Amino acid sequence: MQSDNWQASASSIVIRRLLAGVSLVGLISVQFCRPWNGVGVNLSKLRRAASVAAMVLLAAAVPANAASAIPCPSQTCRLVASGMDQGFGAAEFAGKAYVGYMNGQLRKVDIATGSSAVLASGLGNLRGVAADTTGVYVADWNGRVLRVDAASGAAQVIASGLTHLQGVTRHNGVTYTVGGNTLWRVDSGAQAVTTGFWMAMDVAIDGDRAVVADLGGPIRQVDLATGKVSTLVSGFYEPTHIAVTDNGTIYFMEAASILHRIEAGSTQERTVGDLRDVSVSDFSLDRFGKALITDYSSGGRLWRMTV
Repeated sequence: MQSDNWQASASSIVIRRLLAGVSLVGLISVQFCRPWNGVGVNLSKLRRAASVAAMVLLAAAVPANAASAIPCPSQTCRLVASGMDQGFGAAEFAGKAYVGYMNGQLRKVDIATGSSAVLASGLGNLRGVAADTTGVYVADWNGRVLRVDAASGAAQVIASGLTHLQGVTRHNGVTYTVGGNTLWRVDSGAQAVTTGFWMAMDVAIDGDRAVVADLGGPIRQVDLATGKVSTLVSGFYEPTHIAVTDNGTIYFMEAASILHRIEAGSTQERTVGDLRDVSVSDFSLDRFGKALITDYSSGGRLWRMTV
């Protein structure tokens, strides 16, 4: 069984997502048990249910041996900014981090100084964030993808009417996003690449394939030409975030705290470590192995980590 810190982290991420709109048994957070979109929540009953469900699920599904700790702060994990409140998805481009919020705000953070400002607002219920030379791309839980100008904050809807969205990424000028059971491609229009996931949470592109973190436990791979889905590795407790580096190494997050890697071109998986003293909302990784972590504890923090 993992440590108490691990249990707290795992149970925290889960109801936070439930209250944000994902009805999943495993999504439990006592810290953020508060009304969402004006709907009241019976906190005492929710806390009791969360406690019972977390213990049952963790006992059944958590890896037996604790992973080695990845402390933040440390030599490989430094604090970029504090006072970030409940930041969710994050992405980095050209020395700036872009952090999305469920209240529709998108903040721009200077990686070097930690200074931040609201770049845009009213964008929806934001989840995944991606950025490149053409702008910042955000996935709205309500089935929309928006492009935001990184300088002016002007926003444009580039796709709508999709499934409830989670992760988003950019590759060769094309946007890919996932949500529910579907992987979407957004270019001149939006089209479903494939369906059949249990609950697709995040996506990354590796050459001619997409790799998808499926909350049901596996890491899936999708042939982008045919849409054929296969399982790369499986048996994990709620994979939520995934990324690929330039050398083809895949990193993914299990249970909002345990970082794994899959060696390039293989199904060889190993545990990198367990993030400690961080309540992870999002883990994003650039092609060079530098990660951004949004942390909803201690008033909201943004971390930069090298894997």
